[in-house]
Amino acid sequence: MESDLTKRRPSLVPDSLPNLPAGWTPTIPSVKENEYDDVDDETSSKRYPPSLLPYLPSITDYETKPHMIIKKFQLNNQSTSSMALTYGICVLNTDAEEIIVCDHYNNRLLMFDSNTDGHLLEVFRGDLVSPECVTTRPNHPQQIYITKAHSLSLYDLEKKQFIQQLGIEESGHANNRFNLPGGIVVDSENGEIYMCDTWNHRICVFSPDFRYVNRRWYLTRWEQPQYKVKPNFLAINRNNQCVVTCDDAPTYRGAVYVFDKMGYIKKIYDHEPRRKYPNIEAKLYVPHGILLDDEGNWLTACYSDSESSWVENRFESDEHERINYGKNKQLTGPSALAIKRDQTLIVGDRDESTIYFFKTITQQ
Repeated sequence: MESDLTKRRPSLVPDSLPNLPAGWTPTIPSVKENEYDDVDDETSSKRYPPSLLPYLPSITDYETKPHMIIKKFQLNNQSTSSMALTYGICVLNTDAEEIIVCDHYNNRLLMFDSNTDGHLLEVFRGDLVSPECVTTRPNHPQQIYITKAHSLSLYDLEKKQFIQQLGIEESGHANNRFNLPGGIVVDSENGEIYMCDTWNHRICVFSPDFRYVNRRWYLTRWEQPQYKVKPNFLAINRNNQCVVTCDDAPTYRGAVYVFDKMGYIKKIYDHEPRRKYPNIEAKLYVPHGILLDDEGNWLTACYSDSESSWVENRFESDEHERINYGKNKQLTGPSALAIKRDQTLIVGDRDESTIYFFKTITQQ
């Protein structure tokens, strides 16, 4: 049975809208999914197949000292600039694996090199008010999804323009209205978009053309539906798992919820010592970015933890798992997480407005 933690709602009740013909349904312009089908072989060979994360190394496998840091930068001969609160980060699915960073208070997106010295490649402005999070669109290496203000948008990096948007400047609670949405991820197998509608305390799922998919679930504390929690970031894998970081600070320090992709709760990792299914005790202080591999291992960055920058869960067998805690003195407010194909870990420090790159010990 579905728990009170994840109550879903129908997207539209037929014939329930006033002053409209019976049977009317809203229409949304579709986004072409095959616009790259006719590209030549040379171009397509440089595109990498979309993939989720097959394997996530343990945090103990990484160097404690970053091999590259991005804090100050400049484009061409312009004056030196910096970020004002680093929010979401994603790695483009291209040969060069450029990274896109949400420069939140400067109302822009930044593209950086990730292979040599981390220099600035491009700045994207326009209608980019307070960008929160970004993620790549499968099979379209130059297109990204963005959450910003109270909307979800599809953006073309080459054309520097929006292709489609869902939501408006005002917050709301309807199927196509949001309240400061945050984390976002795309299922590369079917193109479905999973989004944290943070201040509506829910997860929303959409099809690639932004039509509402009849799946959304609300987050509350376990067996305490009167206490809502805010979803921050999320990740999915190929094994029907969706992990969500959430909190309601200062009254609720934070948790990692594990759902299936239909929104049914599977496990809860939080401070409560309830040693019974589906609860597992884990000391989490405002967890933000999270990575999840196909084996169910996850790693999250704790934004407000002076003791543990990292918390990870490792499955040693089908019946045994272990919570590990790690501290990195250079990180003061770790928030966003991303990972490259060579397993280089990228961390966005929101308080320091800095990007850190950590290589595995074997890479070094």
